[in-house]
Amino acid sequence: MYNFQCMNIEFLKRRSQEFFEEVEVLLKRKKYNLSAFNLEQAIQLWIRYLIGKKIGDWPKTHYLSELVFQLSQAYEKEEILKFFKDNELFFDSLGDAYFTSRCFPKEFTENTVLKLLEKSKEFLKLIKEIIGEDFYEKEFS
Repeated sequence: MYNFQCMNIEFLKRRSQEFFEEVEVLLKRKKYNLSAFNLEQAIQLWIRYLIGKKIGDWPKTHYLSELVFQLSQAYEKEEILKFFKDNELFFDSLGDAYFTSRCFPKEFTENTVLKLLEKSKEFLKLIKEIIGEDFYEKEFS
C-alpha cells in the first residue's frame, strides 16, 4: 500500500458522493451500464475512504469482497462481514459492474440497477449505524 497519511482523503468521500449522485441521473436516461458502474465506484470509494480515515491508507484492490473484509477488520466490526456474507450475491453483482460494464458485452437492466441501488442504500445505512460515519447528511429517498 502507498502511504497517503499526508494527503487529505476527503476527496475519496466527495468522489464517492459524486458517483452516487450520477446513478439516478443515468437511470433516468436509461444508461443502465453506466449507472451500475457509478454505483460500484461510489461504494468502492466510500469503503476506501472509511479504511483510509481509520488506518491512514487503503487497499488498492478493486474487489469489493476484499475491501469489505478489510473494512470489517479496520473497524473490528463483525456486523460488516455478516452483512457481506448475507448479501454476497449483491456484492458480486455490484463488483461485476466494475469489470463487465467497461470491458464485456453484458447489459445491466433497469431492474438490476434498482435492486443494486436499494441494497447499496441498505449497506450505507448499516455503515452509518455501525461506524457512525454518514455517507450523506441527508436521508436517502
